[in-house]
Amino acid sequence: MRNQITAVCFFVLLQLSCAQAAENNALTYNLQFSMERSALEGLSLGEEAAEDRLVEKDLELEIDLEYQINDATYLFFTGAVIDETETIESADTSEHVSGFERKRIGLGYFFGEDIRSELNIGRMEFSSHSDWFLWWDEELDGLRLESTFEDFELVLGLTEEQARESTAVDFIDPEQQSVKRHLLSLAWEVSAGHSLIFYHLDQSDDSRSLVEGEFEEIKKIDEEDADLRWSGLSYFGELELASTGLFELEIHTAEVRGTETLYEFDDPSAGLSEVVEKENNRVRGSARSYLVNWTPGFLQDWTFFVGNARGSGDGNPDNRRVGAYRQSGLQDDAEAFGELYQPELSNLEADVTGFNWQVREGIEVSITSFDYRQRKIADEMREVSIEADLTGLSRDLGREIDIVVTIEAENGIEFILTAAEFDPGNAYGAAGVETSSYINLELAFEF
Repeated sequence: MRNQITAVCFFVLLQLSCAQAAENNALTYNLQFSMERSALEGLSLGEEAAEDRLVEKDLELEIDLEYQINDATYLFFTGAVIDETETIESADTSEHVSGFERKRIGLGYFFGEDIRSELNIGRMEFSSHSDWFLWWDEELDGLRLESTFEDFELVLGLTEEQARESTAVDFIDPEQQSVKRHLLSLAWEVSAGHSLIFYHLDQSDDSRSLVEGEFEEIKKIDEEDADLRWSGLSYFGELELASTGLFELEIHTAEVRGTETLYEFDDPSAGLSEVVEKENNRVRGSARSYLVNWTPGFLQDWTFFVGNARGSGDGNPDNRRVGAYRQSGLQDDAEAFGELYQPELSNLEADVTGFNWQVREGIEVSITSFDYRQRKIADEMREVSIEADLTGLSRDLGREIDIVVTIEAENGIEFILTAAEFDPGNAYGAAGVETSSYINLELAFEF
Protein backbone atom coordinates (compact mmCIF):
# COMPACT_ATOMS: atom_id res chain seq x y z
CA MET A 1 0.00 0.00 0.00
CA ARG A 2 2.93 2.39 0.61
CA ASN A 3 3.80 2.25 -3.10
CA GLN A 4 0.19 3.06 -3.92
CA ILE A 5 0.25 6.08 -1.63
CA THR A 6 3.48 7.32 -3.26
CA ALA A 7 1.91 7.00 -6.70
CA VAL A 8 -1.19 8.84 -5.54
CA CYS A 9 0.89 11.71 -4.12
CA PHE A 10 2.69 12.05 -7.45
CA PHE A 11 -0.65 12.07 -9.26
CA VAL A 12 -2.01 14.72 -6.90
CA LEU A 13 0.98 17.01 -7.43
CA LEU A 14 0.66 16.60 -11.19
CA GLN A 15 -3.02 17.42 -11.11
CA LEU A 16 -2.42 20.42 -8.90
CA SER A 17 0.27 21.87 -11.17
CA CYS A 18 -1.91 21.38 -14.24
CA ALA A 19 -4.82 23.06 -12.53
CA GLN A 20 -3.02 26.29 -11.69
CA ALA A 21 -4.02 27.85 -15.00
CA ALA A 22 -7.64 26.77 -14.77
CA GLU A 23 -10.14 29.54 -14.23
CA ASN A 24 -12.50 27.58 -12.01
CA ASN A 25 -9.99 26.79 -9.22
CA ALA A 26 -11.37 27.32 -5.72
CA LEU A 27 -9.57 27.18 -2.40
CA THR A 28 -11.77 27.22 0.70
CA TYR A 29 -10.52 27.15 4.27
CA ASN A 30 -11.77 27.15 7.83
CA LEU A 31 -9.97 27.76 11.12
CA GLN A 32 -11.10 26.63 14.56
CA PHE A 33 -9.50 27.21 17.94
CA SER A 34 -10.63 25.13 20.92
CA MET A 35 -9.77 24.94 24.60
CA GLU A 36 -10.81 22.07 26.84
CA ARG A 37 -10.28 21.34 30.52
CA SER A 38 -11.58 18.33 32.43
CA ALA A 39 -11.23 17.07 35.98
CA LEU A 40 -12.08 13.57 37.22
CA GLU A 41 -12.29 13.20 40.99
CA GLY A 42 -12.31 9.62 42.27
CA LEU A 43 -10.27 7.95 39.53
CA SER A 44 -9.66 4.93 41.77
CA LEU A 45 -12.73 5.38 43.99
CA GLY A 46 -10.39 6.19 46.86
CA GLU A 47 -8.34 2.97 46.63
CA GLU A 48 -5.25 4.99 45.64
CA ALA A 49 -5.68 8.32 47.40
CA ALA A 50 -2.44 9.64 45.93
CA GLU A 51 -3.67 9.05 42.37
CA ASP A 52 -7.33 9.91 42.62
CA ARG A 53 -7.65 13.25 40.79
CA LEU A 54 -6.98 13.46 37.05
CA VAL A 55 -6.89 16.82 35.25
CA GLU A 56 -6.55 17.19 31.47
CA LYS A 57 -5.98 20.41 29.54
CA ASP A 58 -6.11 20.54 25.73
CA LEU A 59 -5.46 23.41 23.31
CA GLU A 60 -5.96 22.96 19.58
CA LEU A 61 -5.77 25.15 16.50
CA GLU A 62 -7.25 23.34 13.51
CA ILE A 63 -7.07 24.32 9.87
CA ASP A 64 -9.33 22.78 7.23
CA LEU A 65 -8.51 23.27 3.54
CA GLU A 66 -10.20 22.14 0.34
CA TYR A 67 -8.86 22.83 -3.15
CA GLN A 68 -11.24 22.26 -6.06
CA ILE A 69 -9.17 21.24 -9.09
CA ASN A 70 -12.16 20.81 -11.40
CA ASP A 71 -15.78 19.72 -11.24
CA ALA A 72 -14.79 16.13 -10.44
CA THR A 73 -11.53 16.37 -8.49
CA TYR A 74 -10.53 18.06 -5.25
CA LEU A 75 -7.83 17.95 -2.59
CA PHE A 76 -8.53 18.09 1.13
CA PHE A 77 -6.44 18.67 4.22
CA THR A 78 -7.19 19.02 7.92
CA GLY A 79 -4.40 19.42 10.46
CA ALA A 80 -4.09 20.77 13.96
CA VAL A 81 -1.48 22.23 16.27
CA ILE A 82 -2.08 20.53 19.63
CA ASP A 83 -0.91 21.07 23.19
CA GLU A 84 -2.12 18.50 25.73
CA THR A 85 -1.34 18.10 29.42
CA GLU A 86 -2.48 15.24 31.66
CA THR A 87 -1.89 15.67 35.38
CA ILE A 88 -2.60 13.43 38.34
CA GLU A 89 -2.78 16.29 40.81
CA SER A 90 -2.94 14.15 43.93
CA ALA A 91 0.37 12.50 42.97
CA ASP A 92 1.87 15.68 41.44
CA THR A 93 2.79 13.85 38.21
CA SER A 94 2.26 15.30 34.75
CA GLU A 95 2.63 14.35 31.08
CA HIS A 96 2.81 16.96 28.32
CA VAL A 97 2.43 16.45 24.57
CA SER A 98 2.59 19.07 21.83
CA GLY A 99 3.03 18.98 18.08
CA PHE A 100 1.21 18.95 14.76
CA GLU A 101 -1.44 16.31 14.12
CA ARG A 102 -2.59 15.16 10.71
CA LYS A 103 -6.31 14.42 10.61
CA ARG A 104 -7.34 14.39 6.94
CA ILE A 105 -5.26 14.64 3.79
CA GLY A 106 -5.83 13.30 0.33
CA LEU A 107 -7.69 13.34 -2.94
CA GLY A 108 -11.40 13.13 -3.74
CA TYR A 109 -12.81 12.21 -7.13
CA PHE A 110 -16.48 12.13 -8.25
CA PHE A 111 -17.58 9.91 -11.12
CA GLY A 112 -20.54 8.00 -12.51
CA GLU A 113 -23.96 9.12 -13.71
CA ASP A 114 -26.54 6.42 -12.95
CA ILE A 115 -24.46 5.24 -9.97
CA ARG A 116 -23.13 8.42 -8.42
CA SER A 117 -19.79 7.65 -6.76
CA GLU A 118 -16.92 9.28 -4.89
CA LEU A 119 -13.41 7.86 -4.43
CA ASN A 120 -11.17 9.13 -1.61
CA ILE A 121 -7.48 8.31 -1.30
CA GLY A 122 -5.40 9.39 1.69
CA ARG A 123 -6.33 9.93 5.33
CA MET A 124 -10.02 10.47 5.98
CA GLU A 125 -12.69 10.05 8.62
CA PHE A 126 -14.80 6.89 8.69
CA SER A 127 -18.06 7.32 10.59
CA SER A 128 -21.12 5.09 10.99
CA HIS A 129 -24.73 6.23 10.93
CA SER A 130 -25.50 6.05 14.65
CA ASP A 131 -23.94 8.06 17.49
CA TRP A 132 -25.38 5.50 19.94
CA PHE A 133 -24.11 2.19 18.52
CA LEU A 134 -20.77 3.15 16.97
CA TRP A 135 -19.11 0.84 14.48
CA TRP A 136 -16.40 3.31 13.60
CA ASP A 137 -15.65 6.98 14.20
CA GLU A 138 -11.99 7.41 13.38
CA GLU A 139 -9.50 8.94 10.95
CA LEU A 140 -7.64 6.24 9.00
CA ASP A 141 -5.21 5.99 6.07
CA GLY A 142 -6.48 4.17 3.04
CA LEU A 143 -9.01 4.07 0.21
CA ARG A 144 -12.75 4.69 0.38
CA LEU A 145 -15.47 4.32 -2.25
CA GLU A 146 -18.97 5.70 -1.72
CA SER A 147 -21.70 4.92 -4.27
CA THR A 148 -25.39 5.83 -4.37
CA PHE A 149 -28.01 4.18 -6.58
CA GLU A 150 -31.70 4.90 -6.06
CA ASP A 151 -32.45 3.78 -2.46
CA PHE A 152 -29.05 2.16 -1.82
CA GLU A 153 -25.83 3.65 -0.48
CA LEU A 154 -22.60 1.61 -0.44
CA VAL A 155 -19.37 2.44 1.40
CA LEU A 156 -16.22 0.35 0.93
CA GLY A 157 -12.91 0.97 2.68
CA LEU A 158 -9.41 -0.49 2.75
CA THR A 159 -7.16 0.95 5.45
CA GLU A 160 -3.73 0.59 7.00
CA GLU A 161 -1.75 3.25 8.88
CA GLN A 162 1.05 4.65 6.70
CA ALA A 163 2.70 7.21 8.97
CA ARG A 164 2.70 8.53 12.50
CA GLU A 165 -0.37 10.55 13.47
CA SER A 166 1.48 13.43 15.13
CA THR A 167 4.92 15.01 15.27
CA ALA A 168 4.70 14.44 19.04
CA VAL A 169 5.69 10.80 18.47
CA ASP A 170 8.31 9.23 16.22
CA PHE A 171 6.49 5.98 15.41
CA ILE A 172 3.09 4.67 14.37
CA ASP A 173 0.70 3.89 17.22
CA PRO A 174 1.56 0.28 18.21
CA GLU A 175 -2.15 -0.60 18.34
CA GLN A 176 -2.50 0.49 14.69
CA GLN A 177 0.85 -0.73 13.35
CA SER A 178 0.42 -3.30 10.51
CA VAL A 179 -3.34 -3.58 11.12
CA LYS A 180 -5.25 -3.99 7.86
CA ARG A 181 -9.01 -3.36 7.79
CA HIS A 182 -11.69 -3.95 5.17
CA LEU A 183 -14.84 -1.94 5.91
CA LEU A 184 -18.28 -2.23 4.36
CA SER A 185 -21.64 -0.60 4.97
CA LEU A 186 -24.69 -0.99 2.76
CA ALA A 187 -27.70 1.21 3.52
CA TRP A 188 -31.13 0.60 2.04
CA GLU A 189 -33.95 3.10 2.45
CA VAL A 190 -36.78 0.61 2.49
CA SER A 191 -39.39 3.37 2.54
CA ALA A 192 -39.60 6.99 3.63
CA GLY A 193 -38.29 7.19 7.18
CA HIS A 194 -37.22 3.51 7.38
CA SER A 195 -33.72 2.22 6.62
CA LEU A 196 -31.69 -0.97 7.02
CA ILE A 197 -27.89 -0.88 7.18
CA PHE A 198 -25.59 -3.88 6.95
CA TYR A 199 -22.08 -3.50 8.39
CA HIS A 200 -18.98 -5.65 8.06
CA LEU A 201 -15.43 -5.12 9.29
CA ASP A 202 -12.56 -7.53 8.68
CA GLN A 203 -9.42 -6.82 10.70
CA SER A 204 -6.05 -8.53 10.22
CA ASP A 205 -3.24 -7.73 12.64
CA ASP A 206 0.17 -8.51 11.14
CA SER A 207 2.24 -6.74 13.79
CA ARG A 208 5.33 -8.38 15.26
CA SER A 209 4.63 -11.38 17.50
CA LEU A 210 6.36 -11.49 20.89
CA VAL A 211 7.43 -14.47 22.98
CA GLU A 212 7.55 -14.93 26.74
CA GLY A 213 10.72 -13.51 28.21
CA GLU A 214 11.12 -10.92 25.45
CA PHE A 215 11.45 -7.24 26.35
CA GLU A 216 9.53 -4.40 24.73
CA GLU A 217 9.82 -0.62 24.99
CA ILE A 218 7.09 0.71 27.29
CA LYS A 219 5.84 3.28 24.80
CA LYS A 220 5.56 0.61 22.08
CA ILE A 221 3.65 -1.98 24.09
CA ASP A 222 0.63 -3.51 22.31
CA GLU A 223 -1.18 -5.91 24.63
CA GLU A 224 -3.47 -7.41 22.00
CA ASP A 225 -3.08 -8.75 18.46
CA ALA A 226 -6.36 -9.80 16.91
CA ASP A 227 -7.69 -11.15 13.61
CA LEU A 228 -11.41 -10.48 13.95
CA ARG A 229 -14.52 -10.08 11.82
CA TRP A 230 -17.54 -8.02 12.86
CA SER A 231 -20.92 -8.24 11.11
CA GLY A 232 -24.16 -6.56 12.01
CA LEU A 233 -27.48 -5.07 11.00
CA SER A 234 -29.10 -1.79 12.03
CA TYR A 235 -32.63 -0.48 11.59
CA PHE A 236 -33.57 3.20 11.70
CA GLY A 237 -37.22 4.21 11.63
CA GLU A 238 -39.45 7.12 12.47
CA LEU A 239 -43.18 7.56 12.92
CA GLU A 240 -45.01 10.85 13.35
CA LEU A 241 -48.49 10.88 14.85
CA ALA A 242 -50.56 14.03 15.06
CA SER A 243 -51.83 13.10 18.52
CA THR A 244 -48.56 12.14 20.24
CA GLY A 245 -45.63 13.49 18.22
CA LEU A 246 -42.51 12.05 16.55
CA PHE A 247 -41.02 8.65 17.46
CA GLU A 248 -37.53 7.66 16.26
CA LEU A 249 -36.23 4.11 16.72
CA GLU A 250 -32.81 2.48 16.37
CA ILE A 251 -32.27 -1.28 16.64
CA HIS A 252 -28.80 -2.83 16.30
CA THR A 253 -27.40 -6.34 16.35
CA ALA A 254 -23.77 -7.38 15.89
CA GLU A 255 -21.45 -10.38 16.16
CA VAL A 256 -17.69 -10.76 16.32
CA ARG A 257 -15.64 -13.85 15.42
CA GLY A 258 -11.94 -14.64 15.15
CA THR A 259 -8.76 -15.15 17.14
CA GLU A 260 -6.67 -13.01 19.46
CA THR A 261 -3.28 -13.08 21.16
CA LEU A 262 -3.00 -11.36 24.54
CA TYR A 263 0.25 -10.34 26.21
CA GLU A 264 0.86 -9.63 29.88
CA PHE A 265 3.85 -7.46 30.81
CA ASP A 266 5.64 -7.06 34.13
CA ASP A 267 6.43 -3.78 35.88
CA PRO A 268 8.65 -1.61 33.67
CA SER A 269 12.31 -1.00 34.37
CA ALA A 270 14.71 1.29 32.48
CA GLY A 271 12.05 1.94 29.85
CA LEU A 272 11.50 -1.76 29.10
CA SER A 273 8.94 -4.35 30.14
CA GLU A 274 9.13 -8.14 29.92
CA VAL A 275 6.47 -10.41 28.43
CA VAL A 276 5.52 -12.70 31.33
CA GLU A 277 2.52 -14.41 29.73
CA LYS A 278 1.18 -15.01 26.23
CA GLU A 279 -2.33 -16.32 25.60
CA ASN A 280 -4.09 -17.38 22.38
CA ASN A 281 -7.89 -17.35 22.31
CA ARG A 282 -10.80 -17.94 19.99
CA VAL A 283 -13.39 -15.13 20.09
CA ARG A 284 -17.13 -15.41 19.59
CA GLY A 285 -19.35 -12.66 20.99
CA SER A 286 -22.52 -10.72 20.23
CA ALA A 287 -24.22 -7.43 21.06
CA ARG A 288 -27.72 -5.98 20.89
CA SER A 289 -29.03 -2.46 21.31
CA TYR A 290 -32.09 -0.25 20.91
CA LEU A 291 -32.81 3.45 21.39
CA VAL A 292 -36.20 5.21 21.25
CA ASN A 293 -36.58 9.00 20.98
CA TRP A 294 -39.94 10.72 21.50
CA THR A 295 -40.58 14.38 20.67
CA PRO A 296 -44.13 15.20 21.85
CA GLY A 297 -46.29 17.26 19.52
CA PHE A 298 -47.22 19.55 22.41
CA LEU A 299 -43.57 19.91 23.61
CA GLN A 300 -41.54 20.18 20.42
CA ASP A 301 -38.52 21.62 22.25
CA TRP A 302 -38.21 18.43 24.32
CA THR A 303 -37.04 14.96 23.28
CA PHE A 304 -37.27 12.05 25.72
CA PHE A 305 -35.31 8.85 25.14
CA VAL A 306 -34.90 5.36 26.54
CA GLY A 307 -32.50 2.65 25.44
CA ASN A 308 -30.57 -0.47 26.26
CA ALA A 309 -27.23 -1.83 25.03
CA ARG A 310 -25.75 -5.22 25.90
CA GLY A 311 -22.55 -6.98 24.93
CA SER A 312 -22.00 -10.65 25.76
CA GLY A 313 -19.61 -11.77 28.49
CA ASP A 314 -17.37 -14.77 29.00
CA GLY A 315 -18.85 -17.47 31.22
CA ASN A 316 -15.60 -19.47 31.54
CA PRO A 317 -12.43 -17.34 31.69
CA ASP A 318 -10.24 -20.41 32.26
CA ASN A 319 -10.57 -21.88 28.77
CA ARG A 320 -9.32 -20.47 25.49
CA ARG A 321 -12.78 -19.59 24.14
CA VAL A 322 -13.77 -15.98 24.80
CA GLY A 323 -17.48 -15.30 24.63
CA ALA A 324 -17.20 -11.59 25.40
CA TYR A 325 -18.13 -9.11 22.69
CA ARG A 326 -15.79 -6.20 22.03
CA GLN A 327 -16.14 -3.12 19.88
CA SER A 328 -13.93 -2.48 16.87
CA GLY A 329 -11.53 -0.10 18.63
CA LEU A 330 -12.60 2.59 16.14
CA GLN A 331 -15.44 3.93 18.32
CA ASP A 332 -13.51 6.95 19.60
CA ASP A 333 -14.01 7.52 23.36
CA ALA A 334 -17.26 5.49 23.67
CA GLU A 335 -18.96 8.44 25.36
CA ALA A 336 -22.33 7.18 24.11
CA PHE A 337 -22.52 4.96 27.21
CA GLY A 338 -21.44 7.59 29.75
CA GLU A 339 -19.20 10.65 29.73
CA LEU A 340 -17.42 9.55 32.94
CA TYR A 341 -17.45 5.75 33.09
CA GLN A 342 -17.05 5.40 29.29
CA PRO A 343 -17.40 1.61 29.12
CA GLU A 344 -16.73 -0.45 26.05
CA LEU A 345 -19.68 -2.64 25.09
CA SER A 346 -18.14 -5.86 26.39
CA ASN A 347 -19.61 -8.01 29.19
CA LEU A 348 -21.91 -5.06 29.80
CA GLU A 349 -25.58 -4.21 29.94
CA ALA A 350 -26.44 -0.52 30.09
CA ASP A 351 -29.91 0.98 30.51
CA VAL A 352 -30.27 4.62 29.53
CA THR A 353 -33.04 7.18 30.09
CA GLY A 354 -33.02 10.93 29.68
CA PHE A 355 -34.12 13.99 27.74
CA ASN A 356 -32.87 16.85 25.55
CA TRP A 357 -34.35 20.31 26.01
CA GLN A 358 -33.93 23.00 23.37
CA VAL A 359 -34.14 25.95 25.75
CA ARG A 360 -33.95 28.45 22.91
CA GLU A 361 -32.18 28.68 19.57
CA GLY A 362 -28.55 27.77 20.15
CA ILE A 363 -28.98 26.56 23.75
CA GLU A 364 -29.57 22.89 24.58
CA VAL A 365 -29.61 20.96 27.86
CA SER A 366 -29.30 17.16 28.02
CA ILE A 367 -29.67 14.98 31.11
CA THR A 368 -28.97 11.24 30.85
CA SER A 369 -29.05 8.44 33.41
CA PHE A 370 -27.17 5.13 33.01
CA ASP A 371 -27.46 1.87 34.92
CA TYR A 372 -24.57 -0.59 34.40
CA ARG A 373 -24.42 -4.35 34.99
CA GLN A 374 -22.08 -7.13 33.96
CA ARG A 375 -23.53 -9.89 31.77
CA LYS A 376 -21.23 -12.46 33.41
CA ILE A 377 -19.61 -12.01 36.82
CA ALA A 378 -15.94 -11.07 36.38
CA ASP A 379 -13.22 -9.34 38.38
CA GLU A 380 -12.33 -6.89 35.61
CA MET A 381 -13.87 -4.94 32.74
CA ARG A 382 -12.33 -4.70 29.29
CA GLU A 383 -12.31 -0.89 29.13
CA VAL A 384 -13.64 1.66 31.63
CA SER A 385 -12.20 4.93 32.91
CA ILE A 386 -12.42 4.02 36.61
CA GLU A 387 -9.19 2.34 37.79
CA ALA A 388 -10.58 0.51 40.83
CA ASP A 389 -10.55 -3.27 41.28
CA LEU A 390 -13.70 -5.36 40.95
CA THR A 391 -14.49 -8.07 43.49
CA GLY A 392 -15.91 -10.58 41.00
CA LEU A 393 -18.80 -11.20 43.40
CA SER A 394 -21.55 -9.03 41.91
CA ARG A 395 -22.80 -7.90 38.50
CA ASP A 396 -23.87 -4.47 39.77
CA LEU A 397 -21.34 -1.98 38.33
CA GLY A 398 -23.15 1.19 39.32
CA ARG A 399 -25.08 4.17 38.04
CA GLU A 400 -24.16 7.44 36.35
CA ILE A 401 -25.92 10.71 35.58
CA ASP A 402 -24.67 13.14 32.92
CA ILE A 403 -25.63 16.78 32.38
CA VAL A 404 -24.53 18.48 29.15
CA VAL A 405 -25.19 22.14 28.36
CA THR A 406 -24.41 23.30 24.82
CA ILE A 407 -24.42 26.97 23.77
CA GLU A 408 -23.85 27.93 20.14
CA ALA A 409 -23.49 31.62 19.30
CA GLU A 410 -24.01 33.13 15.86
CA ASN A 411 -20.44 34.43 15.73
CA GLY A 412 -18.97 30.91 15.58
CA ILE A 413 -18.45 30.42 19.32
CA GLU A 414 -19.53 27.13 20.91
CA PHE A 415 -19.43 26.41 24.64
CA ILE A 416 -20.05 22.94 26.10
CA LEU A 417 -20.28 22.18 29.81
CA THR A 418 -20.38 18.51 30.85
CA ALA A 419 -20.89 17.34 34.43
CA ALA A 420 -21.21 13.72 35.53
CA GLU A 421 -21.29 11.61 38.67
CA PHE A 422 -20.71 7.86 38.94
CA ASP A 423 -22.05 5.93 41.91
CA PRO A 424 -20.33 2.49 41.95
CA GLY A 425 -22.30 -0.68 42.66
CA ASN A 426 -21.62 -3.79 44.72
CA ALA A 427 -19.14 -5.08 42.10
CA TYR A 428 -16.63 -2.59 43.52
CA GLY A 429 -16.95 -3.88 47.08
CA ALA A 430 -15.73 -1.46 49.76
CA ALA A 431 -14.94 1.12 47.07
CA GLY A 432 -18.66 1.19 46.34
CA VAL A 433 -19.20 3.66 49.19
CA GLU A 434 -17.23 6.29 47.23
CA THR A 435 -18.37 8.27 44.19
CA SER A 436 -16.60 9.75 41.18
CA SER A 437 -17.33 13.15 39.71
CA TYR A 438 -16.36 14.62 36.37
CA ILE A 439 -16.56 18.09 34.89
CA ASN A 440 -15.46 19.20 31.44
CA LEU A 441 -15.41 22.68 29.92
CA GLU A 442 -14.93 23.12 26.19
CA LEU A 443 -14.81 26.39 24.26
CA ALA A 444 -14.47 26.45 20.48
CA PHE A 445 -14.23 29.45 18.17
CA GLU A 446 -14.60 29.07 14.40
CA PHE A 447 -13.37 31.82 12.12
